[in-house]
Amino acid sequence: MDKPKARRITRELSPEEQKRLGRQQKQVAAELPDMAARDQMRQEAREEATLSGEMRRAIHASALSLSAIADQAGIAPSVLDDFLTGERTLRSDVMDRLASVLGCQLNRTG
Repeated sequence: MDKPKARRITRELSPEEQKRLGRQQKQVAAELPDMAARDQMRQEAREEATLSGEMRRAIHASALSLSAIADQAGIAPSVLDDFLTGERTLRSDVMDRLASVLGCQLNRTG
């Protein structure tokens, strides 16, 4: 089966649309450095050889959205985001709830 080709429809933007587009482009440009820095923090925190790093990897590997994980664990999405960037630690009861939501179990070796 052939993949349908996307049709591109173009038109001139109205002056108001051009202004709105310009404002949005400036906003994206202003937010981009912070977003890139947070993404770098997220990557570094995920690679930690710790229980928290393992939990972060499980969160990233989950098919659930971050909002759904936070909701099911009973925490705010912003708390989960701060944990994922390494800016915040979580209490043990919150870690337990996250593990339950993600279907994780702690296995003791040695």
